Amino acid sequence: RITRLMDTGIGLFGTHGYAATTIGMLCSESNVSTRHFYREIGSRTELLKKIVTTLNQDGERAARDALSGDGQQSAVASIDAAIRAYLGVTCRTRMSARVCYVEVVGVSTDIELWRMNQRDVIVEMFGSLTTAAAARGELPDRNYRLVILAIIGAANIFAQEWALSCSSSAEPTDDTFTP
Repeated sequence: RITRLMDTGIGLFGTHGYAATTIGMLCSESNVSTRHFYREIGSRTELLKKIVTTLNQDGERAARDALSGDGQQSAVASIDAAIRAYLGVTCRTRMSARVCYVEVVGVSTDIELWRMNQRDVIVEMFGSLTTAAAARGELPDRNYRLVILAIIGAANIFAQEWALSCSSSAEPTDDTFTP
């Protein structure tokens, strides 16, 4: 049931938008009773958080996998590989990208605080890359948090624009993101 609700949530939030999607729509599309929805998920906001958390965790895992190896890859190559892997998961489709980068923004103060915590996981991952690069002498030894936030912000804007753009002949016809 939870998987069906999450898949349906991506579909409805990713096409109609979070605000326009009702619990009734989610339950009807996923063939789950409202009683089970409330028992298993609790609220529309909790479903949104569960979807985005799952996609973020899968994206983080893909990013970390892209970084595995001898650890001697340049900081630029490492960051490029991690971003491509992360976006390859969270932007698997325009719907998932819209949910992760558009619909979750501004839902509530609680969701914004939650998003900041989610972002900090990625900041820490990139922070370890810069620390390793500094230890190799590739980068000056300093705090790169603001630089990392700028990179994450750029990736977020890219994902938002891609999620909201209309298909054109220059883009894949299957509506999937190619990092």
